[in-house]
Amino acid sequence: MADIHRPEAWKETPMWEEFEQEKNHFDFVPDFIPEQRTLPKKEEAYVLPSLNVNFSRKKNFSFPFIKTFIFGLTILGSLTVFAIYQAEKIKTNVLSQSENGYMNLSLALEDLRAKKYNSALSHFNQASASFEKADGGLTAAGKIFAEILRPIPGLSKMASGKHIIEAGKHFSAAGVPLSEIAQKASLSHDAYREGEKISLLATLSRLKDPLNDIRNELQHGSDALEKVQISDIPPEKRERFLEVKTGLPQILDLLNGFDTHEALIHELLGGNGPRKYLFLLQNNHEMRATGGFIGSYALLDVNDGVVRRFFVDGIFNPDGQLRENIVPPKPIQKVSAAWSLHDSNWFPDFPTSAEKAISFYEKTGGPTVDGVITLTPTVMQKLLAVTGPITMSEYGLTVDADNFIPVIQEQVEVKYDKAENKPKKILADLSLLLIEKVFASQDRETLFKVGEALVEGLNEKHMLLYMRHPETEALIDEAGWSGKVYSSKKDYLSVIHSNINGYKTDGVIDENISHAAEIKEDGSIIDTVTITRVHNGGNTPYEWWNKVNADYMRVYVPLGSELLSAKGATWEFPQAPLDYDRLGFKRDERVEKEEHSTRIDEKSGTRISEDAGKTVFGNWVYVSPHESVTVEYAYKLPFHIDVSKSKADADSFSVLYQKQSGSKGSDLSSSIKYPQAWKVIWQTSPNLVPYERELRLKTDLRTDTFAGAVFGSR
Repeated sequence: MADIHRPEAWKETPMWEEFEQEKNHFDFVPDFIPEQRTLPKKEEAYVLPSLNVNFSRKKNFSFPFIKTFIFGLTILGSLTVFAIYQAEKIKTNVLSQSENGYMNLSLALEDLRAKKYNSALSHFNQASASFEKADGGLTAAGKIFAEILRPIPGLSKMASGKHIIEAGKHFSAAGVPLSEIAQKASLSHDAYREGEKISLLATLSRLKDPLNDIRNELQHGSDALEKVQISDIPPEKRERFLEVKTGLPQILDLLNGFDTHEALIHELLGGNGPRKYLFLLQNNHEMRATGGFIGSYALLDVNDGVVRRFFVDGIFNPDGQLRENIVPPKPIQKVSAAWSLHDSNWFPDFPTSAEKAISFYEKTGGPTVDGVITLTPTVMQKLLAVTGPITMSEYGLTVDADNFIPVIQEQVEVKYDKAENKPKKILADLSLLLIEKVFASQDRETLFKVGEALVEGLNEKHMLLYMRHPETEALIDEAGWSGKVYSSKKDYLSVIHSNINGYKTDGVIDENISHAAEIKEDGSIIDTVTITRVHNGGNTPYEWWNKVNADYMRVYVPLGSELLSAKGATWEFPQAPLDYDRLGFKRDERVEKEEHSTRIDEKSGTRISEDAGKTVFGNWVYVSPHESVTVEYAYKLPFHIDVSKSKADADSFSVLYQKQSGSKGSDLSSSIKYPQAWKVIWQTSPNLVPYERELRLKTDLRTDTFAGAVFGSR
């Protein structure tokens, strides 16, 4: 049984393993809430594990022991005098040089952010000189005694000074080549104008060794800083130190992230041979399960880091070549009598929808592809912010990151050539120009910025990746970019919207999601989820933002959850537009399985089904301009929390909030209420805030969020 008064004991329990598994794709730092430790009773023994000696308080000490003890005190006293001398030396000489070093490191960081690479290089060199001088001020004996005497109150300054210098030397050693690399990248466009052709993979390959050296120096520096006691630094001098302690390790995180994804980047860019991708351009102003309505598609050929071909086309061109009639999911039947590529992203689990898209594309006569990549306009905006404005002479337009959405939307909805009847042509033309500008420029600095924009889009699920090769798909999933529906040990919530003939109104919808989990005395849990959607359209200059938002909303919760009540949605059951059986339409196995398992809640009209290992509540939800709608679900979770019978006399509760791919984010308010007789032993931090018998969380849900706690009885 774990000692509930000992925080580290939880790492030995099944709950800790559960939380470790749960947070694979989520970044949170556990914050243990310590309990006051109980003092030993008078008769208890003090144990020194390292010596395996057990001294009782009633032990009678012999005279030889006393002589040995006095001798030890004499030696310790001598060491203490020496340590005090060294500490004073550090205070007067060494720390002053360290202060100069950290001031220059801080200035170098500011220069890097401002792209003043020559100045950054100069400050890193000055910092290096300061730390070398400071290191010379410490004697060899002083360095040894610094560690030996660090636990003694008042003498830790020696060790802190030693580690401050050590960290500074490593940070300076990393900063010099880092500045040189950044400077070369910023000047690379001159080389391109002279005719140099650059492969992205070749560029990354050349940087690999110096980046590894930088990573190692930063890691050593970060390790040294962990041994510094902040209290040993004068309050008025801590600011510079903390700036460096925060700033340079952030660079280390970026480098580690690049190293982690190196194999994936190499594969995706054709480092292992030519690759062909099906791009699906999803409009998240018209939400669908994996990010938005598919209005255009593209084919991309890439080999050895060089784009060989990028072909963009309207989605209805291949759809017109589909010769196989397939019954669509029932909600889609309101707008499409048959199922095809433009509606293929019905499943929130992106690998499932991607395989469905590949299947439809191949049935139209398209080539076999290695994978599927989706983009929303949000990614296009991020890329335009890197490339700058793009002039489209044919349309008399200049498109940039700020005007991209309204300008393109107006062209697609209103200003397209009615005789030609290709409303999505401008988007295809812009996509082609943008991709060409991104990759054809061969500008190293631009490529780095493009990489940053794409990673940001991937992390926020505005861009999704799927590869048919299992090992590559596993790397994508490990990076958190697969868009799959995650498994969860305990609670789970994901709200999925599908705009069915609701125009582009999701672009002007704000959403608030409230999730309350109440743990009862018997350990059962009742969840109440409230979803409020506010329509901000109605008076915009664009007609497509002034329409009613028509949404088939699905709420994904833990498998086996029992619906208790539902209210606020529209009771609607559209009829099939065709007699599919008589006309010989084929039926999709996955869709059939889900629909056959669906049952209807008689009180609310909620469709209750199963998908992706979850229970799903489905309803039609409409909201008009200038209005709002609130839908509420109450349901009982399929598990209990037990703090009395489990092995550690405690149990955990966690909840995983998974954002919908392509969503701009929703305001999320969450609370976990627990019984009076319980206490919180451990909780995720900093996202959960305690309020009496409740833990609260607020976030914008731009990325997936995980929260949890371990409870015990009082």
